[in-house]
Amino acid sequence: RPAKGWYENPFSPPTAEEVAMVLRYPSYLSLEYALSAHGILSQAVQTLTLVTTKLPYTVKTHGAVYEYHQIRKNLFWGFSTDGMVTMADPEKAFLDVLYLRHLRGRGRTRSVNALVHDFRLDVLDGRRLKRYGAIFGATMMATLHQLGLQD
Repeated sequence: RPAKGWYENPFSPPTAEEVAMVLRYPSYLSLEYALSAHGILSQAVQTLTLVTTKLPYTVKTHGAVYEYHQIRKNLFWGFSTDGMVTMADPEKAFLDVLYLRHLRGRGRTRSVNALVHDFRLDVLDGRRLKRYGAIFGATMMATLHQLGLQD
Protein backbone atom coordinates (compact mmCIF):
# COMPACT_ATOMS: atom_id res chain seq x y z
CA ARG A 1 0.00 0.00 0.00
CA PRO A 2 1.86 3.14 -1.17
CA ALA A 3 -0.46 5.52 0.72
CA LYS A 4 -3.74 5.53 2.60
CA GLY A 5 -6.51 4.39 0.29
CA TRP A 6 -4.12 3.18 -2.44
CA TYR A 7 -3.01 -0.39 -3.05
CA GLU A 8 -0.38 -1.88 -5.35
CA ASN A 9 -0.71 -4.94 -7.53
CA PRO A 10 1.76 -7.36 -5.90
CA PHE A 11 2.33 -9.15 -9.21
CA SER A 12 3.24 -5.97 -11.08
CA PRO A 13 4.19 -3.28 -8.57
CA PRO A 14 4.40 0.28 -9.91
CA THR A 15 7.58 2.34 -9.83
CA ALA A 16 7.87 5.20 -7.37
CA GLU A 17 7.42 7.58 -10.31
CA GLU A 18 4.17 5.88 -11.36
CA VAL A 19 2.86 6.09 -7.80
CA ALA A 20 3.70 9.81 -7.76
CA MET A 21 1.44 10.40 -10.76
CA VAL A 22 -1.68 9.04 -9.00
CA LEU A 23 -1.17 10.37 -5.47
CA ARG A 24 -1.79 13.97 -6.58
CA TYR A 25 -3.23 14.55 -10.06
CA PRO A 26 -2.41 16.53 -12.12
CA SER A 27 1.30 16.68 -11.41
CA TYR A 28 4.66 16.23 -13.06
CA LEU A 29 8.11 15.33 -11.76
CA SER A 30 10.24 18.46 -11.60
CA LEU A 31 12.64 20.45 -9.44
CA GLU A 32 15.63 18.54 -8.05
CA TYR A 33 14.30 15.10 -8.93
CA ALA A 34 13.90 15.90 -12.63
CA LEU A 35 17.21 17.79 -12.75
CA SER A 36 18.96 14.75 -11.29
CA ALA A 37 17.20 12.44 -13.77
CA HIS A 38 18.32 14.71 -16.65
CA GLY A 39 21.93 14.73 -15.37
CA ILE A 40 21.95 18.44 -14.50
CA LEU A 41 22.11 18.07 -10.72
CA SER A 42 25.33 16.42 -9.62
CA GLN A 43 23.79 14.95 -6.46
CA ALA A 44 21.56 11.92 -6.03
CA VAL A 45 18.04 12.83 -4.91
CA GLN A 46 16.03 10.74 -2.45
CA THR A 47 12.75 12.72 -2.50
CA LEU A 48 10.51 12.72 -5.55
CA THR A 49 9.75 16.41 -6.12
CA LEU A 50 6.69 17.28 -8.17
CA VAL A 51 4.72 20.29 -9.33
CA THR A 52 0.93 20.45 -9.19
CA THR A 53 -1.81 23.04 -9.49
CA LYS A 54 -3.30 21.74 -6.24
CA LEU A 55 -2.26 22.60 -2.68
CA PRO A 56 1.23 21.55 -1.52
CA TYR A 57 1.36 18.05 -0.14
CA THR A 58 3.95 15.61 1.23
CA VAL A 59 3.46 11.86 1.36
CA LYS A 60 5.89 9.54 3.15
CA THR A 61 5.58 5.86 2.36
CA HIS A 62 7.66 2.85 3.25
CA GLY A 63 9.51 3.20 -0.05
CA ALA A 64 9.61 6.90 -0.93
CA VAL A 65 8.90 10.50 -0.04
CA TYR A 66 6.74 12.50 -2.45
CA GLU A 67 6.85 16.29 -2.19
CA TYR A 68 4.27 18.23 -4.22
CA HIS A 69 4.69 21.97 -4.79
CA GLN A 70 1.88 24.22 -5.99
CA ILE A 71 2.33 26.37 -9.07
CA ARG A 72 -0.10 28.68 -10.85
CA LYS A 73 -2.11 27.10 -13.66
CA ASN A 74 -0.53 29.38 -16.27
CA LEU A 75 2.90 27.91 -15.33
CA PHE A 76 1.76 24.27 -15.51
CA TRP A 77 3.46 23.25 -18.80
CA GLY A 78 6.90 22.25 -20.13
CA PHE A 79 6.74 18.51 -19.53
CA SER A 80 6.42 15.30 -21.48
CA THR A 81 4.88 11.94 -20.72
CA ASP A 82 6.56 8.56 -21.10
CA GLY A 83 4.13 5.75 -20.36
CA MET A 84 2.45 6.76 -17.11
CA VAL A 85 5.20 9.14 -15.95
CA THR A 86 5.18 12.87 -16.66
CA MET A 87 8.47 14.76 -16.21
CA ALA A 88 9.51 18.36 -16.75
CA ASP A 89 11.86 19.28 -19.56
CA PRO A 90 15.31 20.11 -18.13
CA GLU A 91 14.85 23.84 -18.70
CA LYS A 92 11.39 23.86 -17.11
CA ALA A 93 12.62 21.89 -14.09
CA PHE A 94 15.40 24.45 -13.65
CA LEU A 95 12.96 27.36 -13.90
CA ASP A 96 10.62 25.62 -11.46
CA VAL A 97 13.51 25.46 -8.96
CA LEU A 98 14.28 29.14 -9.42
CA TYR A 99 10.61 30.08 -9.13
CA LEU A 100 9.62 27.86 -6.21
CA ARG A 101 12.85 27.87 -4.19
CA HIS A 102 14.12 31.42 -4.83
CA LEU A 103 11.63 33.86 -6.34
CA ARG A 104 8.55 32.85 -4.40
CA GLY A 105 8.27 32.80 -0.65
CA ARG A 106 11.02 32.19 1.86
CA GLY A 107 13.78 31.45 -0.65
CA ARG A 108 14.26 35.12 -1.51
CA THR A 109 16.86 35.47 1.21
CA ARG A 110 18.96 32.67 -0.24
CA SER A 111 21.55 33.54 -2.87
CA VAL A 112 20.51 32.32 -6.29
CA ASN A 113 24.15 31.42 -7.03
CA ALA A 114 24.26 29.20 -3.92
CA LEU A 115 20.96 27.60 -4.93
CA VAL A 116 22.27 26.47 -8.34
CA HIS A 117 25.86 25.75 -7.25
CA ASP A 118 25.58 21.99 -7.95
CA PHE A 119 23.79 22.33 -11.30
CA ARG A 120 25.46 21.69 -14.67
CA LEU A 121 23.93 24.73 -16.36
CA ASP A 122 26.02 24.31 -19.52
CA VAL A 123 23.81 21.43 -20.69
CA LEU A 124 20.61 23.51 -20.73
CA ASP A 125 19.28 24.65 -24.11
CA GLY A 126 19.76 28.45 -24.04
CA ARG A 127 17.03 29.21 -26.58
CA ARG A 128 14.46 27.06 -24.80
CA LEU A 129 15.50 28.54 -21.44
CA LYS A 130 14.97 32.06 -22.79
CA ARG A 131 11.60 31.16 -24.33
CA TYR A 132 10.40 29.40 -21.18
CA GLY A 133 11.83 32.12 -18.90
CA ALA A 134 9.93 34.82 -20.76
CA ILE A 135 6.66 33.09 -19.90
CA PHE A 136 7.56 33.32 -16.20
CA GLY A 137 8.10 37.07 -16.63
CA ALA A 138 10.60 39.87 -16.12
CA THR A 139 11.74 38.80 -12.64
CA MET A 140 12.69 35.36 -13.95
CA MET A 141 14.51 36.89 -16.92
CA ALA A 142 16.44 39.16 -14.54
CA THR A 143 17.39 36.13 -12.44
CA LEU A 144 18.60 34.27 -15.54
CA HIS A 145 20.65 37.35 -16.49
CA GLN A 146 22.12 37.46 -12.97
CA LEU A 147 23.22 33.84 -13.44
CA GLY A 148 24.80 34.69 -16.79
CA LEU A 149 22.33 32.54 -18.71
CA GLN A 150 20.72 35.36 -20.69
CA ASP A 151 21.92 38.59 -22.31
